[in-house]
Amino acid sequence: MGFLVVGKPLNWDESKEVRKYVHEHGVKQFINIWLKNKNREDMVFLWGDEVEGFVALLSPEGGKKSVKLNLRGSEVGTQLYQIYPPPRAEGKKGCATCPPSVIFHPEYGRFMIETTPSDPYGGYTRDIRCVEANMRLRRVIIRRHLKEGEIYSTLTTYPLLGDGDFTVPSYKPKGPVAISDYVPDELINPHPRFATLTANIRTRRGSKVM
Repeated sequence: MGFLVVGKPLNWDESKEVRKYVHEHGVKQFINIWLKNKNREDMVFLWGDEVEGFVALLSPEGGKKSVKLNLRGSEVGTQLYQIYPPPRAEGKKGCATCPPSVIFHPEYGRFMIETTPSDPYGGYTRDIRCVEANMRLRRVIIRRHLKEGEIYSTLTTYPLLGDGDFTVPSYKPKGPVAISDYVPDELINPHPRFATLTANIRTRRGSKVM
């Protein structure tokens, strides 16, 4: 989800004063980088992958098993980010070991954990063979930090999102940020960037997102 820094994000109205500057300098920066690198032929081909998943809680309710979104995902992700900090980006030539280590990133949902390899893969057959092993390593590490009954799933989405009481802990929808009829604001990652992003999209559209 990009880099997060400590600071106060600007709301939609506050950003009006800097939007023109950001637009102009973003284009200039892109052009300068292109002109500087368009003729380079010495760069190693590097690539990677990104996998997003969610944490759910399996528990018996009324004699039946229930599955609910567990809003502990960002807590687990933060712990893992501190244990496995990202390496420096200079001098990457592809993974030297198989599998390389992993990085855990914050995501929009408080129930989500995003993972990537710590080092990019290169242009060799050995790198392709590393991918599955690295994805398995990420799951092993995450599972070590989950509590009893918690699972980590890489389904595209949680099937019961917005259906009744579907989170642990339980929260009501129609919060002041998203004003959603279906999901509570507590689903949003606690970092202020994400709530501000949601409110800004709603303000710009002039209507709710969901």
